[in-house]
Amino acid sequence: MKKSLLMAGLLAVSMMSCINDNKPSQEEQVEPAEIEQVTDSLQEVTGVAIDGAMNSVYLKVGEDTIEFSYPDLDSEHRASWSINDTLTVRYYETADGDSVTDVINGSIS
Repeated sequence: MKKSLLMAGLLAVSMMSCINDNKPSQEEQVEPAEIEQVTDSLQEVTGVAIDGAMNSVYLKVGEDTIEFSYPDLDSEHRASWSINDTLTVRYYETADGDSVTDVINGSIS
């Protein structure tokens, strides 16, 4: 009985050390990257939604098709939409691509 309790205790201690080993230390934690804006001015484009998914949209603007992705945009700045809806997307150009600030259902011009 004592051996079983001792083995269970050792197993619990070793499992706790494994769990703690998987957590990054404070020195290893990565800070979110700063978004470097290429332009200082907010830009916008209006087009017809032709495709997309939960956090992205393809807009038909004239003869061009433009994709916008907005995975971190909160719901108050992200309108729901359907295929063939007219959408206006506001964004900044950044070194890593476009940073969307608003997805608006309808034309605001």
